[in-house]
Amino acid sequence: MPTKSMDELQELVGTSVVTVEDFEIEAGKVEEFARSVKDDDPVYRDEAVAEERGFDAIPAPLTFERVSMFPRYRTVEKYGIDLGFQEEYTIHGEQAYEYERPLLVGDVLTGETTLAEIYERDGKRGGTMTFAVLETEYTDEDGDLVLTARSTAIETAGAIQAGDDDE
Repeated sequence: MPTKSMDELQELVGTSVVTVEDFEIEAGKVEEFARSVKDDDPVYRDEAVAEERGFDAIPAPLTFERVSMFPRYRTVEKYGIDLGFQEEYTIHGEQAYEYERPLLVGDVLTGETTLAEIYERDGKRGGTMTFAVLETEYTDEDGDLVLTARSTAIETAGAIQAGDDDE
């Protein structure tokens, strides 16, 4: 169980914190990331190919947003909102992305994370799980929304063991 009560957690819903600053979409990092996810599409390294496909610059792969979790871009630890979740009992439940436009080399983004929802559910093995849905809105240097990333953190009633599928 979190160290905060559900009432305390419910009061945090709507809280927003700037969690990412100066997240620069760099050509070399885009190419490295594409290689790391085994995507050899030349659009991620060749400006001419990107232009042929209608991009203003080299685009980043769809899950490139995860690079913003690196310490060099983070302004806070973890979620930026103290949920009282115990790390040893917390798992990543889900990730979703909603793009307004592609991330492009040369973009410099800021991310603001909001606790969108908090709820509990009983697990199959009897333990209570607490779910926190966090939304991070990434804006460019003009303040335009580029991407909304949604993630769910789940604190379980006990440590997760190999092979557990407690949902």
